[in-house]
Amino acid sequence: MNFFNKSKHKTPDRYSENSQGDFYVEDGVCTSCGAPQAEAPDLIDHSKLEYGHCYFKKQPKTDGEIERAINAIAVSCISGLRYGGTDEKILKRLYEIGEGGQCDNKPIGNYKTLIWDTVIFEFNSSIQELSKLLTTQIVLGETHLNKQIINFKIEDNNYFEFIYRWTNGATGNIFRCHFISNNQYRIEIAIEENGHEISIRGNSMTVNSILRSDNRISKIVWVDKDKNIYNETELR
Repeated sequence: MNFFNKSKHKTPDRYSENSQGDFYVEDGVCTSCGAPQAEAPDLIDHSKLEYGHCYFKKQPKTDGEIERAINAIAVSCISGLRYGGTDEKILKRLYEIGEGGQCDNKPIGNYKTLIWDTVIFEFNSSIQELSKLLTTQIVLGETHLNKQIINFKIEDNNYFEFIYRWTNGATGNIFRCHFISNNQYRIEIAIEENGHEISIRGNSMTVNSILRSDNRISKIVWVDKDKNIYNETELR
């Protein structure tokens, strides 16, 4: 008996150079942005035959390869990468990162997108140094995005906030940082009006990487929208 539900919509056509298997790039849906290949260069390549269309040159087999394939789906600029299999573990991961729409089949379980919007940690320096760390580091990385910090303000030694945007004409995320006590801080991430909640997830991953890379920061704890608690290594 097949417990998996086939999606009612028509399964997208696969680009012809994809290797045979569950992960694939949809035909004609590629802008040659390079982001998926950067996540999984061992699995994804660009065609030499027609305008650089990306494709899965190899199917993932190991846990590490599967994770890189999932990350490649997540960073696709125009949602061109898909999963056509029925592995419950893979479907669960994709649904939890907000990529359920990129699956040809539905999972058995009912999985919600995990969105971490609050982080608490200890920082062995001033709030001014913390604001400098975040506003400087968050705009680094992908150069094809128009990253900018706007509406920055800081109040004494207790609070700062700013808005981070990464695309022209689009809304971004609001970052609010509170000093609690004894070198402890709390950052809350919210969306601007008409923004997309899923964007919080991506930016929480970025903030987590920034915090983990600074030796002045310790005891990092994340909280999701349902008040569940995670340590820094559980965000993925």
